[in-house]
Amino acid sequence: MQTGALTLAQAVETDGIQGMSVDEVVETAKKWELAILIGASVLVFAFVLAAGLVKPGGIEKAGLRDVKSVPWLVWLFAGAIVYLAQGSARVALEQFPAWTQRDIPDNHSLVILSATGAVFGIIAGLGMLYMLAKSVPEGGLKLGPLDAVVGLGCFALAFPIIALAGIGGVALYEALAEKPPPRIAHETLQTLVDWWESSPSDPWLWGLFAVVVIGVPVVEELIFRVFLQSAVIKIVKSPWVGIFITSLAFALIHRVGGQVPWQALLPLFALGVCCGLAYERTRRVGVPMMMHACFNGLNIAVALLAAPEAAAPAV
Repeated sequence: MQTGALTLAQAVETDGIQGMSVDEVVETAKKWELAILIGASVLVFAFVLAAGLVKPGGIEKAGLRDVKSVPWLVWLFAGAIVYLAQGSARVALEQFPAWTQRDIPDNHSLVILSATGAVFGIIAGLGMLYMLAKSVPEGGLKLGPLDAVVGLGCFALAFPIIALAGIGGVALYEALAEKPPPRIAHETLQTLVDWWESSPSDPWLWGLFAVVVIGVPVVEELIFRVFLQSAVIKIVKSPWVGIFITSLAFALIHRVGGQVPWQALLPLFALGVCCGLAYERTRRVGVPMMMHACFNGLNIAVALLAAPEAAAPAV
């Protein structure tokens, strides 16, 4: 071990990195970040182009999900059920006498309400999946054991593009507003950062982590990618148009109520397009869920452990 460590130190010294502070290393990495992301994005685009997905009719040739067997209104209704189940569960809990009469800390209240909404949304979504899968067995409505692995690979491919979109959003904000954007641009992410700094071992904090990284992606992907995207594709009869419309709706819904600043819409839109394309190509429900979970988890990790200003506000 000592010999290996010495060899590594010598290599580091040879490369001129030894003696640099952490901040200097980070600054050096930032200087090359844009070039690395552009190069990686070019490689990803070349891979997708070779696979034929960005060519006219490419998704169709790869094989379409069956969305034609169900009316678009039914797809839309399924998404609305999930959305209402999530919101109604939170509202109902807030009106429950046992809840209103107890003195619950704000952070604990946030975890309980968020978890309740996510659980009821997931239950409603899985119920809709089960019923619709009976009518459209080729609709890409079943969860499989390989979904997580495939989703992780798809996120690795999509990350350079999403990261570039985030950099573009920040650059556009700085050009128009003539000032840097907020360090933390999402209220929930700010809550996580503040809570982590004050009490990182609090089990309630880890409960909120679970909701944000697991619960929210599952519910939102059921609503947008599975049900809304299917409804739009059924109407417009084009997977690419359906993906873009759904991704735009996905990004804009995060802007409602000022949840995120406008510069965050670009990486959110990019995430939506990547998740939508991955879903149509793989026809696996769990793939966009895993991609969304990775995105949220990575942003939290960056905000807590590295550079908060680099986190895209999409939690």
